[in-house]
Amino acid sequence: MLRAGRILWVPTDCPVAWFGSPRPSARTFMSTAANSAFALLLLAAVPGVGAQAQTSSGYGAAATVVRSDFSPVHATSSVTRERAQQAGASTPGQMLELMEGVTVQRTTSVSAAPFVRGLTGYRVLIMLDDLRLNTPLTRVGGNALLNLIDPESVERIDVIRGPASVMHGSDALGGVVRVMTRDTGARPRSQPEAFAAGQLRGASAEQLLSARGAVGGVASAFGARLSFARATAGQVVRGDDRGPQPHTGHDAWSLSSRLDAQPAPKHRVSLAHHSGHLFDVPRPDISVPGDVSLVQRLDRDAVVLSYAGRFSDPGLWARAFAGMAVQRQWRQRLRAGETRDERDRVLSYHAGVRVGARPWHMGTLTVGADASLEDIGSGALSRRVGEPAAAERGRYVDGSRYDSYGVSALLSQGVGADWTVLVGGRANLVHARAPRDPVFAPELAERLRLDRRMFGLVGSAGVRYELAQDWAWVTSVLSGFRAPNLEDFQALGTGARGFSVPNPELDVERSYTVETGLKGEGRIEFQLFLFATWLSGLVVRVPGELDGMSVVDGRPVRTRGNASDSTLLGGEAILSHHFDSGIFVGASAWATFGRTRRPGDAGGLLSEPASKVPPPMGRLRFGYMTRPRRFWVMGTLRSALPQHALSEADKGDPRICEQGPQACTAAPGFAVLSVAAGLQLDNRLTVSLGLENLFDSAYKTFASGAYAPGRNLTLSLRAEM
Repeated sequence: MLRAGRILWVPTDCPVAWFGSPRPSARTFMSTAANSAFALLLLAAVPGVGAQAQTSSGYGAAATVVRSDFSPVHATSSVTRERAQQAGASTPGQMLELMEGVTVQRTTSVSAAPFVRGLTGYRVLIMLDDLRLNTPLTRVGGNALLNLIDPESVERIDVIRGPASVMHGSDALGGVVRVMTRDTGARPRSQPEAFAAGQLRGASAEQLLSARGAVGGVASAFGARLSFARATAGQVVRGDDRGPQPHTGHDAWSLSSRLDAQPAPKHRVSLAHHSGHLFDVPRPDISVPGDVSLVQRLDRDAVVLSYAGRFSDPGLWARAFAGMAVQRQWRQRLRAGETRDERDRVLSYHAGVRVGARPWHMGTLTVGADASLEDIGSGALSRRVGEPAAAERGRYVDGSRYDSYGVSALLSQGVGADWTVLVGGRANLVHARAPRDPVFAPELAERLRLDRRMFGLVGSAGVRYELAQDWAWVTSVLSGFRAPNLEDFQALGTGARGFSVPNPELDVERSYTVETGLKGEGRIEFQLFLFATWLSGLVVRVPGELDGMSVVDGRPVRTRGNASDSTLLGGEAILSHHFDSGIFVGASAWATFGRTRRPGDAGGLLSEPASKVPPPMGRLRFGYMTRPRRFWVMGTLRSALPQHALSEADKGDPRICEQGPQACTAAPGFAVLSVAAGLQLDNRLTVSLGLENLFDSAYKTFASGAYAPGRNLTLSLRAEM
């Protein structure tokens, strides 16, 4: 909120402004569709909802959600739906690749794990509106959490770069990626209107064909929307005439629905349902002829009810949500004479409330509480030639639980005309517990029984000084924490880099960050940040034993321990400008450098480069757009330097060093040029054409198992009415 050149902070979710197994059978699809239809019908009995709908902020208009800055003292980035459509990005993972300061890892063709300030996996929190998508089974490597989100429902993606545990709890060590979904446009006394949208997209090197669409409307103070997406992709065709990459390709579909009711200008209730499904996703980094690993199916369904309201102006406001989600995964490993099927399920319940007030002059106080309760199911079935199928323990202990409770407070205080100070804190309790592990003998099983209570206490402080209108200097001191999850505590079995065995004695990881920078937020967007992060008690793989054996299934035995400390130093520079003529240019660069101290395999402490830290990266954007938006053309040059600073674990990771640890001296860099153009033929039809990877390079982004497509011609047709 701007006033006389200074900023009074209002949290993003404050309602300040309302503008802003096997393949699925038909029965499975219809069951999920029925769930979404039921969610839409819950309010359909209210007069007016069934009428034609949508406001003037419809699918063809500008975004109706206010720009998110999270906090005036944080380093942040955003990418909008409109920018994604212009660049040809069709999934949330591809949208994230457009964002400055973020590197995307692709272990499979559907993975999209963000690196933020040198951290990834379960050390970066991913959210869908208010819902945490990280689960107790999230791994340190690549994941497909983002690409389970229906792309047609996405309004924008926001990223906090740097620890954000004060407001968001565990896992937010590197930052937070938050996907914001689309509003229906319902407002009090809205005129009845309806909307529909549909899009077809094809991509040559991805061998992809996708379709997506949405229908809905508004009437009076009520709105509804139903959207879907369906995609199928073959093997990725690599550049440099290397041909299709084996063990890639997938199928996907998603469905989402939303109901909004805003009977009064200051109060809104929303009910949303999200359903995402991926099928037949191989692991190219660990699959070879005769030994293939793949995810047969990955599902997530979630229902969230939320409320936001203001009780005085500019005084008290509140936001609350409650939701339920279930995530299921079926994995399969096919080896000569043997098939192993694994299944995991996480059933979770989430709730939270946040209340804000202005108790005194130029001050804003926000307090909140949240909880998540998660139940885990896991199992496996092995079949060998000539033997009956045998039920076995899965990667995790069936019937485990993982519960988290947190309270937080954040104070924003204006000091004079130009200064803003923010101070916050959070207390978090995590309780992980499980039955006896059926794999081990009773005495050992009792010793390995999981019943851990972990406490996280974090704080943050920041100051912002207004140098001029839309320009500010900011400095922050931030702390974060991550409670070990069940993947850390319980993982048992063969993985990419060893045979994992459980350790129930793990403790919390902690981080401390100091950052300072300049932010320009007007027509010229400018950010220059420098940061230093210290991480202690990091959970890493260390040598272990299983019944006295140090090698199982041909792989070294590993367990997890709080055995590593790291230091990360880096910076981000972002500059973009839109000229009155319609020309726009943007340049950005970011880099993180790190060192780690950990126990060496031969004993003693080993100092080495921090593991899985991406190399310095840069991006140059340029183009032209008419006003109003009828035609645009743009180019993007992305580049990454070779990464010579590799840890021993990096050299043993086939996603980083394909040629093996003995021959690996660096992860290769790349430079890729892509162009895109679009033409809005009338108010209803838009044609977009893109040529990605213009020079047909064969490359992977850092730590990826799947190659990026070679020269990739894309064509998209979108109709809106």
